[in-house]
Amino acid sequence: MALHPTLRDALSAVTVASLARALARRGVPACSLSGLAGSGRAVGPAVTLRMIPSRGAVSHSLAQAVEAVPEGAVVVVDTGRSGLALPFGAILAARLAARGAAGLVTDGALAAESGLAVWDAATAPAEGALQLAGSGEPVSCAGAAVHPGDVVVGGPDGVVVIPADIAEAVALEAVEQQRLDLWLTREAEKGASLATLLPPDAATLARYEAETKA
Repeated sequence: MALHPTLRDALSAVTVASLARALARRGVPACSLSGLAGSGRAVGPAVTLRMIPSRGAVSHSLAQAVEAVPEGAVVVVDTGRSGLALPFGAILAARLAARGAAGLVTDGALAAESGLAVWDAATAPAEGALQLAGSGEPVSCAGAAVHPGDVVVGGPDGVVVIPADIAEAVALEAVEQQRLDLWLTREAEKGASLATLLPPDAATLARYEAETKA
């Protein structure tokens, strides 16, 4: 389940926006998690939890689910966009950090600061309580479909989820796109016309290839 270090480095080197654009070009829907805020950087395979508003007896152990999270994973918690605070949020985040989790993503709320990279609903927690209803299953979080083992990338510009079977191709495409964008920015700063840069015409792309592939 662990990511290859080369893939992790490639995904860490590009923006979430670049990855989302690469996914969109491939026609992959529901890849960007919307309405979340966070900081830091996290890249890792998804471990999924599904929580629902509490109404009494608990049949699933949150403690056991947290203790099963492997090092390097990003925990994705689906609360049905409830905005409710995760139960024992500070303790949960601290334990995940101690286990070496890369981050936590939820469309609920984390009521306390933690040393873990966290993206949440960014609003004051609503009144109510949550309980664990399932783990290790496909979930919907902040408008995106997340399957266990998908690659989750979080950064200052948001969170994106990438199907595992295309993660390497998407990473390479995003790295190349970001390299091209940087080169085009430099050309614009030198005075090149936007008519040839947006989108880059054949002559511009040929010049880019000649200058960067040498």
